[in-house]
This record gives sequence, structure tokens and C-alpha cells, in this order.
Amino acid sequence: MSAITKLFTAKKGLTRPFLKREKILLIYSLTLIFVLAVGVRLLTAQYGFYINEFDPYFQYMSTEYIVKSFDKNGFAGIFDYFNWIDKMAWYPEGRDVASTSFSGLHYLGAFLYLFSRNVLQLNISLYDFLVLLPVVIGGLISLAIYFLGKEIGGEAVGIFAGLLSTLSPPLISRDSFGWWDTEPLAYLFGIVVFILFLRAVEKEDISIKSLVEASVAGILLGLSMTIWGGSMYFVGTLGILVLASLFFVKSYKVFFEHTIVLTIWNLLVSMIFKKPGYMVIVNPANLIIYIGIVSCFLLMLKEERKEIKIEDKIYSVLMAALIGLTLVSFGAVGKLTQRYLSVIFPFELSQEPIVESVAEHASSTAVEYFTFFSIILFFSGLSIYYILKNIEIKKFSAIIFAITALYFAASFGRLMIYLTFSLAILGGIGIIVIIRTLFSKSSKFSLKKKGSETNNTSFKLVFIAFFLIVMIFNCSVWIRYADQPVSLVTGSTAFKITSNDWIEALSFIREKTPEDSVIISWWDYGYWIRTMGNRTTLVDNATLNTTKIALVGKMFLSDEEEAIKIIKELVPEKKNVYVLVFTVGQQIQQGVYWIGGGGEESKFPWMAKIARLDEKMYYNESNNQPTEYFWEKTVLGKMLPWFPTQAQYGNQIITVYYYYQKIGETGDPYFELVYKSPFNSYLQVLIYKVKL
Repeated sequence: MSAITKLFTAKKGLTRPFLKREKILLIYSLTLIFVLAVGVRLLTAQYGFYINEFDPYFQYMSTEYIVKSFDKNGFAGIFDYFNWIDKMAWYPEGRDVASTSFSGLHYLGAFLYLFSRNVLQLNISLYDFLVLLPVVIGGLISLAIYFLGKEIGGEAVGIFAGLLSTLSPPLISRDSFGWWDTEPLAYLFGIVVFILFLRAVEKEDISIKSLVEASVAGILLGLSMTIWGGSMYFVGTLGILVLASLFFVKSYKVFFEHTIVLTIWNLLVSMIFKKPGYMVIVNPANLIIYIGIVSCFLLMLKEERKEIKIEDKIYSVLMAALIGLTLVSFGAVGKLTQRYLSVIFPFELSQEPIVESVAEHASSTAVEYFTFFSIILFFSGLSIYYILKNIEIKKFSAIIFAITALYFAASFGRLMIYLTFSLAILGGIGIIVIIRTLFSKSSKFSLKKKGSETNNTSFKLVFIAFFLIVMIFNCSVWIRYADQPVSLVTGSTAFKITSNDWIEALSFIREKTPEDSVIISWWDYGYWIRTMGNRTTLVDNATLNTTKIALVGKMFLSDEEEAIKIIKELVPEKKNVYVLVFTVGQQIQQGVYWIGGGGEESKFPWMAKIARLDEKMYYNESNNQPTEYFWEKTVLGKMLPWFPTQAQYGNQIITVYYYYQKIGETGDPYFELVYKSPFNSYLQVLIYKVKL
């Protein structure tokens, strides 16, 4: 009898397979979760095989630097990265890449690519590899959410949680095709950390296995800290989980020792790279874990002498918190940047225009919550009620995840990604509670009248139909987020029409401008110009120097003579200098346009805010249009090819625009228009050479 036959037969012949039906269904479910997650995230590929958004271009360039250094100098070459000062960014000072970026992402990306190329013998370029890798990570994230859901509520909860996460708009927008950025990999590691930590502390005794789980959790947490600044959420939430657990657990020693092991590994791994580096020790997020460890230690000491009461637990937590506050007051805890303070204290956001100007930093709205999660919120509320009736630390952890995620997501819309896994798990618990209630024999919904069995079945079928309809409606929201072109072919606008304007403009910069050229643009396009255009830039998406960004904004909003003075200040050496502007306009009839939608005609108010200029000089709030002063007196107003006029539209007089090139033609003493993209659709890139 062959091995295959033996595998699928019992001792007495062909009676039944060894693989149980439950296992087959589980394998099928997990395969479905992974394939669905990957398939959804591949929808963007239909618009072009490109890296998406802005920051991923920098991440690609940095990963490429490590790979090229390895190919050139072997293993020793991977350390060249730590001495890399990119002189083509933030000219003339340059950028210390290792100190100002999360290097863990670059090294892990390089390692995965080199392993795939040299060991697995995959014949693929680094660019293509990094375009596809986030899609695979997205599939793994959904599987990780399944395992976390299984750990908290059982296998059925895990399956529902995994399925719900595959179509979550916040998650899709951060781990889709071409999104080689910090969030996906760090998010995956963070979820696995929660899984391993919950497994480690659930045991009443300490074992080698549980210590290994805590160690791996600490290593992954440390790696996530070297990949994404947002990983402080995972650290802080773990600290809150430890503090909350003190009121429910039986063995403080188990929590104390496993948390110590996790924290040590987290700190050691986090310090491998310059960012976060040694300062991670005094990171405010780690302070929460320290408070949890001290509280646990104090309870351990009391546990040896007497029975622990609730007053003892509260006292221990307050004592540990007092120690923490003392350290903060003496400056022993590291400071947070304005961006992180804006997350913790949302009212701080308006004090820093550079932070406020980024759309993804806007606060979330109630509409967004219901759009993204809809009925899942109802199921989550039901599951919270169910969990609080009989508190277990694992299930209670899902509530902690949700509450912390809800707070941070409310501060920054970008952080809605935190809420995905917690609501997926809570939603899964709620769904299972309803299903078990309806289909159990002792269900309160059972009907006792004649024909009760038929009526019962009908009621349950109606509920299932209603549930499926609502869930399908909820899941349909993902289409709008998954079926989106990459930013490079839309100019990062809200329009779904693709265009090659940016691709052709970057090709012109790369092929037609001298290698020593400096390209001045608003900071949004810095990474594209540096990476795809291969030219030197003054400012970029890292926003490292707000003063320089403000000076660029002031240059755009000055007249020609003042602008030339500022350009000479920004570019002190004799260089070929170009100014790039980007505009968006929609043709409403032959030769007549509405402008706005993502170009400089929309961004100039932020230039004024960041440069601390009087916005009213440039922007008319009554009609949301640029002022006459903007069009006639500023360099940017003249570089944008629009001429405003008034037109009758129904019963209203509105501002419309004619396409009209105002400066840069022959004889202009300051600027020469050397390139403008075809403007076949709705956007255009214009490049002016500065006459110095």
C-alpha cells in the first residue's frame, strides 16, 4: 500500500480519512482569509506596477542602498548604511539617514530580498519585490489577526476576526500593493507580540516554553520599534494590559517575570539602530510598562506575607505611578515630538501647522467610524457586555486594545489602523455570541407554539439573511479604498483618472537636467524627485527642518525679486536651479476650468501658515478662492497657468479660470519655462529654470 493511500485510509480499509472535517474546514478558512486579503490588495496593480504614495519611495531608496552596498562589498557592505549622509536631500546640509529614519524596515527589506534572490533563486528586481511584498504582509496580517482572535475567543472568533480584517478599509489603505512603508511589517509584528505575550502569561507556572514566547515577543516588539514610531502604541498598550491584569490574575510572579523578559529583549533590540537607539530606555511608552513591572513587584512582596486585597493592588499601582511621575518631573523621561503629542493631546494639533497640513493627521469623525466599521460596532458593543459579565484576562485584553485604539484613532485618522484588529476580534466575539444564542436548544428565542420548529427555523434564516446583507454592505466600502490607482499616476489627488504627467516630468528631470541641479518644490514631492528624478532637493516628506520648509513657502508667496533673494539663500553654491509646481484643473466647458483638488492651488494656504504669513493676503475665505494679490504679486500665482474671471452659473456668480501662461516665456528676466507636461486630463507639472 502506498504512503498516500495509508495517509487517507484507516486500518480496516477505505473507511474515512485521517484528516477530520473540522481540520479541513479550518485549512479552507485560513486559505480563504489569506487569498482574499491578497486578492483585495492586488486590485491597485491594474493601474500600473508602481510603488505607492510618497514615503515608500524613500524606503525603497534606502533599502536599495543596503542591497547595493552588499553586492559591492559583501557582508561588510551592509554597515555602510550607518555612515550614509545623503547629500542630495535637504541640500546643502544633507540627511543622516540612519539617525533620521527607522532603519529596521530598510534592513529587513534588504534581508528578505537578498534571501529570496540568493537562496530561493527568485529572479526579481528589488523594486518589483518591494511593490509585491506589502501584499503578502497584508495576507499574513489577516492570518495573525485570526490567531490573536483564536487566542482570545476561540477558533470561530479567530476565523470571523480574520475575515473581517481582510476587507477593513483602514488596513487596506496601509498594506496594499506598492505600500512599502513602516506600518505593515510593524503592525504584523505588534499583533504577533500580543499573541505570544497572552500565551506566555496564561500559564500558572513559568516554563522554558513560556519564557521563549516572552523572549520572541520582546524581540519582535523591539524590531517593530525600529520600523515604525507608531509601535509605541503596542508598547504602551502592553503596559496598560499588565496594569489591568494585576486586578484579575492569580500569580503575580508569572506576570512579573514574563514582562521583565519581554521588556529586556525589547530594549536590547530597539537599541540596535540609531533610531530609536538608547533613548528608547526613557521612552514614555516604556514608562507604562515600567510602572506595571514595579506594581507587580510590590504585589509579589506583599503576597509572601499576606492575602492580597483590592486596596493593596490600588496602592501598588499608585505607588508605581508616583515613582513614574517623579521621574517625569525630574526630566528622566524622554520628550515626545509634536506629532506624538498631537496624538496624546489632540488639542495640540493646531499649534503646529506642518503637522496640521498633512491630511492623514486630521482627527477621525463619527462618519468615518460608521463608514469603516458599521455593524461591526454593534457586534463589538455586544461582545463588551458579554466579556464584562464574566471577566477573563484574555477576553478583557480585547477591550483594552479597543479602548486604547479608539482614543488614538480619534486623534489621528491615520491611526484608525489600530482599531481594525481589536474591532475585528470584538466583532467576531459578538457574532459568535449571537449565533450560539440563536442556535442553542435552550435559546430564549425558541418558540413554544404549534409549528414552533418551522417558525424557529424561519426566524433564524431571516436573521442570517439580514446579517449577510448588512455585512455585504459593510464590506462593499472596501472597494472604494482597494480599487484606487497609485499616487504617482494621479498626482496623489482624489481623482481616479490616471495620467503620466508626473512620470514624464520625473523622466525629464532625470534625463534632461544637469546632474548637479537643485530642484525646488513644495515638500510633498521631495521623495519623488530625489528617488525617481535622481536630483538634489531642498525639502521633502521627512519634514526635518520646518524653518527651511517655511522659507520655501515664503519664496513661493513672494514677488520675483524677493523670491530670487530667497533662492540664493537656499542654494548658496553656484548650481543649476529649477522650480517645480504642480496644478490641478477640471475643464467644465471648452477653455474654462475649475481649479483645485490637490495641486499648489490648494496647498498655498498651508504655505502661508507654515511661513507665518498673513493668510488673508492670499486666500479669500468667503469664496474659498485665491485673492487678486496672490495671482498678480506672488511667484506661485504667476507660475500657475490660470487667469481668474467671473461667470454666471445659475443664479450665482462664480470664479472660473482660463488656461494662461503668465511667466517663463522668452525674455522673462527671472524664470524660463523648460518643461510642462501635456495636460491631457486634469493635472499638469511645470518646471521653471531659475536665471541666477
